Amino acid sequence: MGIDPTLGIGDKILDYAEVEKKRLDKSNYHAACPSCGKRQLRSNLLESGCFICGWSGGAEEVELAKARKSFSISMGLDEGCEGYKTRCPSCGASLITEEFRARGCYICGCNKKIINL
Repeated sequence: MGIDPTLGIGDKILDYAEVEKKRLDKSNYHAACPSCGKRQLRSNLLESGCFICGWSGGAEEVELAKARKSFSISMGLDEGCEGYKTRCPSCGASLITEEFRARGCYICGCNKKIINL
């Protein structure tokens, strides 16, 4: 039996993913919204504001959010700022936020009111 050709391919994929992440972080093409943290096109974010949470502001705030992210400082979500989808804290299923608030998780039955999200 010879050497397995797939041996070490997972490490190569992880290394490639880390290199690509660093390259994207250095790029000015995308930017994270300072309010919700979602990654968007930088030009659209500055011109029209965030299409997810409605934030609008300047380039200084975007750069500050980028610095926070690079130093792993959490950007807390504002109370009224939620995305279209959310994850169930029990089973991890992707759910529509409004439906999860109203009915709970359709997979595991987790109720948002009990968890107080």
